[in-house]
Amino acid sequence: MVQVYEEWTQNLSHLGRPLETMTWAYQQICAGEDPWTGLGSFSHAWYGYAKDRRAALVNDPLVRPQKETEYTRRWAAFCAASVEFLCERYDVPCSDWVNDSYYQLSTPWSGNNSFPAITPDRMATTPPPFAKRNIFCGNRIFQNKYEMYAWTQEARAQGITDPAQVWAYARDKEIRIHGG
Repeated sequence: MVQVYEEWTQNLSHLGRPLETMTWAYQQICAGEDPWTGLGSFSHAWYGYAKDRRAALVNDPLVRPQKETEYTRRWAAFCAASVEFLCERYDVPCSDWVNDSYYQLSTPWSGNNSFPAITPDRMATTPPPFAKRNIFCGNRIFQNKYEMYAWTQEARAQGITDPAQVWAYARDKEIRIHGG
């Protein structure tokens, strides 16, 4: 099964799927889709099937909705922060559109409509691209399950067989690379 998954993630070009860019994800949000559905699809592109085209995933600016609301404005800021964060983390050139003052929120937001509280932990751990836009979502945003899978495979290749030790190896690597 592992081999099938690896082969599937290696070559998805035959699917002919559209590139699920950040602009596309934001359009989905503005059309009423749950934000995490569009952002999840974008994440699958970023970490999976289009990781060789990351610059294309974030190059185009967001298209502002005809009827702007606090909801769409917050998610626009979140999308801009996400692009800056991911570009910094993965050394991808970041487009200038993310620096537009439009993407700065005047009041703090948790980055989550279901859990609006901004906790001290989130204030302390939020990455700078989010914090400077007044979004306090903590540092567990955009966890990369694709990397975790690769690191568990790496642990097994090194002869680690105990599941708890495999997980600890992958988690330690995640912390070293991305922080806790």
